[in-house]
Amino acid sequence: MGYGALLTDAQGVPFYIDGTRPLTLLNKIVINVPGDNSGTVYSQDLYNNDGAVRFVFLQSNSSNAFSAEWLQLENNVWRFYSSRTAKTVTVFIFGYANQPVPAWGIAIYDAAGACILTNESKVLRDVRQVGDVTNDAASGYKIDTTVSGSWAVAPVFTGILNGVDNSTGQPRPIVAYFYSSAYFDGANTRITSHADRSAAGLTSATYSNARNTITYVNTARY
Repeated sequence: MGYGALLTDAQGVPFYIDGTRPLTLLNKIVINVPGDNSGTVYSQDLYNNDGAVRFVFLQSNSSNAFSAEWLQLENNVWRFYSSRTAKTVTVFIFGYANQPVPAWGIAIYDAAGACILTNESKVLRDVRQVGDVTNDAASGYKIDTTVSGSWAVAPVFTGILNGVDNSTGQPRPIVAYFYSSAYFDGANTRITSHADRSAAGLTSATYSNARNTITYVNTARY
């Protein structure tokens, strides 16, 4: 570059590289999940499966160990699902999109003349990962760490619980699924996993760990 402005991050990496476009916040949705104890799950459409790349992160204000949140593709629509425990879940959706040109400030255009970055763009950054896939005790549903500030996790399946429910008199098999969870208490965020149903009263319980990692992002920027 002979002259002009060069934007870099804290590590000196160029903020924009020719021929690429940044991942920016497309939508922030606040979902109020009802706690009606119906035994069913709550669901809400998020976006159509149109082939565009999107990254989703979830944050909940519930610490209930049996109140999980996850995403599921149905009829070519990505839907948000949750156990029916009264709570508020904030959904952050990132992707590639042209940016509205601000009234004033900085605007960067690609070769086709599309505005791809401005001083008002909320770019995906400060993404971290926790877990050790080589260590069963530090991966999958066994991950449990608390970090300072407000964070959200990428929804991911982390394990399974199989057991037998004898509460009705007739033994029946039960399967519970664990999903990544971010519980924000107003000051700190607990990064762990929650199950989609209660394990109370189950016998012959066996656990299977997915032995994966959990990705999380700093939501204070959004």
